[in-house]
Amino acid sequence: MYNLVKVIVVVLLFLYPVFIYFGINYFSPAQLGLFLIGLFAVRVVFSRKNNKTARLQIIFTVLIGGTLAILTWVSNSVEYLKWYPVGLNIVFFLVFAASLISPPSIIEQIARSHRKDLPASGVIYTRNVTIIWTVFFVINALISSWTVIYGSMELWTLYNGLISYIIMGTILALEVLLRKFFVEPEK
Repeated sequence: MYNLVKVIVVVLLFLYPVFIYFGINYFSPAQLGLFLIGLFAVRVVFSRKNNKTARLQIIFTVLIGGTLAILTWVSNSVEYLKWYPVGLNIVFFLVFAASLISPPSIIEQIARSHRKDLPASGVIYTRNVTIIWTVFFVINALISSWTVIYGSMELWTLYNGLISYIIMGTILALEVLLRKFFVEPEK
């Protein structure tokens, strides 16, 4: 049951822009806000992260999402809900940037969870990948902000619910393909 609830919450939050887009056709913004307050509460209850960085990331994203959901519930305006992807990008930017200032980088931490003996070339590579993601999160936050301020609901949903995911998938795929050329193989 725990895993099923966790998967449902993660899927709903992953599909957040699409969920909001279709949700406003059937529910008032206040009802969506109330539902999201519950969803974020469940996210906190069902998160069992041992990693301090992951726990902080969940706490901050839930605080941002919960605050926006409460503002939506009180104001009955969908505008607050549209800021959640911006908030997520800012949180990810802060986590990735902090790991560059205070190493190991977040990508190095992930790499070391799979390969304890990461060579020096791997440390350099993971730092560079962390820089790329950090820059991406800034640019993505700016574009997401633009869609909130100037775009239609359709444009906001298209960018935040599809295009940004395609860009993230492309960066991830390129990273996986290029990794073997920049990191020394295991001996």
